[in-house]
Amino acid sequence: MRVFALKVPPTLPEETFDRLLHHLPERGADRVRKFRHEADAIRSIAGRLLPTWYLRHTGLVPSPTTPVFRHGPRGKPYLSAPVLEPRIDFNTSHEGEYVLLAVVSSDGSGTVDVGVDVMDLPTDPDELVTKEKLHLAGTSGRIKAKLLTTLWTIKEGYTKATGDGISFGLDRIAVDLGDGSVAGVKVDGRDIGEDGWRWAVGSIDAGAYGYAIIWRGDAAERPDVKLEVLAWEDFVHAFIGSAGATGGGW
Repeated sequence: MRVFALKVPPTLPEETFDRLLHHLPERGADRVRKFRHEADAIRSIAGRLLPTWYLRHTGLVPSPTTPVFRHGPRGKPYLSAPVLEPRIDFNTSHEGEYVLLAVVSSDGSGTVDVGVDVMDLPTDPDELVTKEKLHLAGTSGRIKAKLLTTLWTIKEGYTKATGDGISFGLDRIAVDLGDGSVAGVKVDGRDIGEDGWRWAVGSIDAGAYGYAIIWRGDAAERPDVKLEVLAWEDFVHAFIGSAGATGGGW
């Protein structure tokens, strides 16, 4: 299990934007162009290219081979070609200044899934109150905001891992916050830990953002999940500063 955080700028020189966009297939590039705000478009480009950056960075798919991505029946992107053994799954999330990428390698069981979600702490925590409000009784301000962020990102992370998205119904997912950490997660009353799911939570920018990763099928028995920071300059260089770098998004 590896998770990367990329801090993206709110604006880009037009040439840099166009050269990064050039690495996306036409359908993906068209979707990026539809964003009204430049910051949204930049986050979208970064999220679509981060998996390719990882495949190049780790040598799993070296240049000039171009990774091919497809979408599963529920819309979740996956690596279609080349076929890697062990298999990997990945997921991205973006919020504010950050784009996160989580990657997990299969343990050989055939099932490997990962979801990641990042969000900035709500300025008005009450706007996100859910059925878990009993866990939040007696809390307020930043503490309540952090607990709600943990709760929310775990729920979203799970639906992204399965590929269902929020249409799955977040109220079907019950998060036990215990003493403030995630003590357990149940879906439709069943403990998902019994099905091999694991999770990790953390924060970025001195707690300004919270994130959660939830996964199953990891080759590592007890993965030590540490957030790895990727510099924007290094990310850009991998696509427009390296000879032979070619496409690889969706």
